[in-house]
Amino acid sequence: MRNKILTLALLFSLPFLLTACSLKDLPVIGGLFGGSGGSGKAQTLTMWGLWEKPDVMGVLIKKYQENQPNITINYEDRSVVNTNDYKERIFTHAREKAEGADIVMVHSSWVPRLYPALTPMSSKLMVSQKYAELFYPSAVENAIFQGKIYAVPAYYDGLVLLYNKKHFEEISQRVPPTAWEEFRRLALQLSVYTGDASNRVLIRAGAAIGNSSNIEHFSDILGLLFAQAGVKVPADLDTKAAQDALVFYTNFIKEDGVWSDSFPEATTAFAQGKVSMIFVPAWRVVDILATAPDLSFGVAMVPQVSQDAPVSWSTYWMYAVPSASGNSAAAWDFLNFLMQEDQQLSQFSEASKTRPFGAAYSLKSLAPQLSSNEYLAPLLNTAPFGKSYEIAGRAGNKKQTDALKEVIDAVLSGSQSSPKDLLTKAKTAFPL
Repeated sequence: MRNKILTLALLFSLPFLLTACSLKDLPVIGGLFGGSGGSGKAQTLTMWGLWEKPDVMGVLIKKYQENQPNITINYEDRSVVNTNDYKERIFTHAREKAEGADIVMVHSSWVPRLYPALTPMSSKLMVSQKYAELFYPSAVENAIFQGKIYAVPAYYDGLVLLYNKKHFEEISQRVPPTAWEEFRRLALQLSVYTGDASNRVLIRAGAAIGNSSNIEHFSDILGLLFAQAGVKVPADLDTKAAQDALVFYTNFIKEDGVWSDSFPEATTAFAQGKVSMIFVPAWRVVDILATAPDLSFGVAMVPQVSQDAPVSWSTYWMYAVPSASGNSAAAWDFLNFLMQEDQQLSQFSEASKTRPFGAAYSLKSLAPQLSSNEYLAPLLNTAPFGKSYEIAGRAGNKKQTDALKEVIDAVLSGSQSSPKDLLTKAKTAFPL
């Protein structure tokens, strides 16, 4: 009997000795030891992406398929679709198999309302505690519900302050503002007017802030002020803190006159040297570098109410798997692959070949890689305290941002309605 056991053991171990493979390389037994396992069934995944070129994603897909040859991934760039229409399609069809998408990009602000229509990541791939170690708090807050992970961040982005260095030099200002009162003082000091006190005309704005008509990211700025005031949107929109934030925002025009409807959209005005400071997500920096390569400007963290309890604004896109997908296990396996350091580094490198820089890494561990990047380091310095609500601009949140636009327009037009009444009405525009 002992000889039979030894013979069986030798027969079992011989393939390992001859091929240098391990237990996890065997198709059936390997699944018990951390290998891919499975039946090797051919599967085709459809992935809806935004903002990233197919050539960049193709490099990552090819690398994944080297170890998963039975998985075919068709990447479809949906960037041409209006974000409002895209959001409606995602919310309407996430449960419907007819749409055919196994992986979709969703904005970080959508997931708290969308997650019932998504398939969570298997705990065998990652548990929520590990997720919190890897990614920034805003991703945890937006994507984990009842201990399950419903989305992973494709990258990180949020509001930063851009300032014209030449304009700052004119007033002997060497560093960007860190507090809102300092920001307000500089906005007043940097503004240039013609005419006398009775007929003053703004010809160069100190800061693009205060209205909604020509500031594409007005809802992000107001969202930042809400978050710094401890206002949760929409639950606290009718509170005194929300009213104070609204008044502070609109007073930059009503009281200070540092911005005007007569200027081009804020990003364009900044590129043309017509405004000294603007707030934008970091991805807009790429646009400015392309349109105004000779413009001397800096990127800084957003001003704070309290330096001891900083709050910033997050706005970025995530990957999720619709519940309608019939290939959820394979879809999440690919997304888990994309979230690894090597893949994030590769994606940044590939993207940087066709534009000044790629999107900031979503992994906290990779932040030091960008510590010397003048455009992205200020952004990632604020990432540990980012907040996000479903009022983010350029993210398909039209119903919500339109409601805030009406509030701002009413305040600036001298409406008889109080800020509280205006915000209370706006609150009803938000889905329950």
